[in-house]
Amino acid sequence: MNSIVVDFTSDRHFIALNYAQKRYFFDFKEESLKKRNDWEYKISTLKENIPEFTFNKIEKMAYAAGPGSYTGARLAFTFLDTLSLILKKKFFAFSNLTALQHKFPDRIAIIKGSKNDFFYRYEECDHYCESLDQIPKGKAYVVLENDQLCLENMVELKFEEISKNILDLVLKPENKALSSNYPNYIKELNYVKSR
Repeated sequence: MNSIVVDFTSDRHFIALNYAQKRYFFDFKEESLKKRNDWEYKISTLKENIPEFTFNKIEKMAYAAGPGSYTGARLAFTFLDTLSLILKKKFFAFSNLTALQHKFPDRIAIIKGSKNDFFYRYEECDHYCESLDQIPKGKAYVVLENDQLCLENMVELKFEEISKNILDLVLKPENKALSSNYPNYIKELNYVKSR
């Protein structure tokens, strides 16, 4: 089944595809924010590297909804929402924590937030906490390698595993997608107006 997954929740953007019975993975590492968010470049990269690629042949679409960069998740949401209107096809949002836990279902998935806070998946539920001490102790963990967490019995994964695992998940018959397609599903943002 031709499927596309986008993950823009980190400084590096990832696109994973299952297309014409082959898997493709693209890593867009750009220092400049303007270049990082260059859709024309991303789309031309897909077309140059995948024989006969066309969005019209995509059957399933999904994105990483976070935790991670909320702006990145919104960009991915907007891109797939636009494609879904044009192609008249649904798209799905997946928790980065579910993706992190995909190959390690018995481990607690943990992602460190930008404010020294934490997001974790435990007993089929995503949680938010302000301290590592609030996460269940004495368990096995799966984390992102750049989060630099010092936990015993931990497996570290690279950022690109999120998009690869979501591609696996979207191709499975049972759907582990979030009930809502919107990003920011764990912790509401508290905006403070500057005066």
